[in-house]
Amino acid sequence: MIGTVTLVPTTVLAWVYVLSTYAFSRCLTYGEQCDPDSSGLLPLAWWAFWGSAAAGLLAIMLPARWQAMTWLRPALAVTQLLLQLVTFTAVVAAA
Repeated sequence: MIGTVTLVPTTVLAWVYVLSTYAFSRCLTYGEQCDPDSSGLLPLAWWAFWGSAAAGLLAIMLPARWQAMTWLRPALAVTQLLLQLVTFTAVVAAA
């Protein structure tokens, strides 16, 4: 549950860092020095963010009484945290 709750603040923190860099501030303000190489990382961050949210919500919402939840919930939690890390890394690497 902690990973799901920290997904949005972690992503916002990554974007604050990226938007505070010199290159992206020039890009946003004047349309200069925009980095064309980041176009592949931002879709990756988008899909990793929504995948992380989906895995976290599934881990929280699925009933604990199911037999499969003994191994499925930890697998979903690890998947959620890995995708959260991919989201953060992809956003920061776009800078």
